Amino acid sequence: MKEEGIIRAERRSHAGGGANNRLRKDGYLLGSVNEKGNDSYPISVRKDEFVKDLAKYGRNSVFKLEIPGEKPISVVIKEIENEPDKGGYLHIDFQKIILSAETKTNVSIRVTGKETIDTNRWILMHQMEAIPVKGLPRNIPDSIEIDVASLKPGDNITIGNLTFPKGILCELDPAQVVLNVKSSWVQDVEEESKESKEA
Repeated sequence: MKEEGIIRAERRSHAGGGANNRLRKDGYLLGSVNEKGNDSYPISVRKDEFVKDLAKYGRNSVFKLEIPGEKPISVVIKEIENEPDKGGYLHIDFQKIILSAETKTNVSIRVTGKETIDTNRWILMHQMEAIPVKGLPRNIPDSIEIDVASLKPGDNITIGNLTFPKGILCELDPAQVVLNVKSSWVQDVEEESKESKEA
């Protein structure tokens, strides 16, 4: 079970452009909290604190959201909107959750052992950028690790080849290809040329 981080936030009583710009200039990140069956409400969090929490706990972690004068609630990050030019964070959506209820989310892929592929100038083709899974919020990993050290051109990694943490389920077809390895374009051309001459 992953450690739960704490995010301190404040309610935003004014959602106008001028007030929002002042908050951003003062180092705040704008956000909202969504709750099933209820209207969402705007909040703000210290941007520097959020960046540290995200780096420490991970994108798919459960956070305890604390707002002055209110009972803390458990949330996950639903969506992060980035600044189009600067690449920083612009807006964040939190989803209130029940820790005892399963939730669905997309988990990123982390590739290891890519040295052999790089050395041989092969191409690692990603057929999926993230993997949809479901499970209890505290059990969902921040990423799924895939070791490609032993792969060669023509090899595939499918959903069925992956090992998921206990309690985590992926409902995709086990034959669904996640990534594969191809030889380089130069190698393909050379092989085709050689086959043509031999023919």
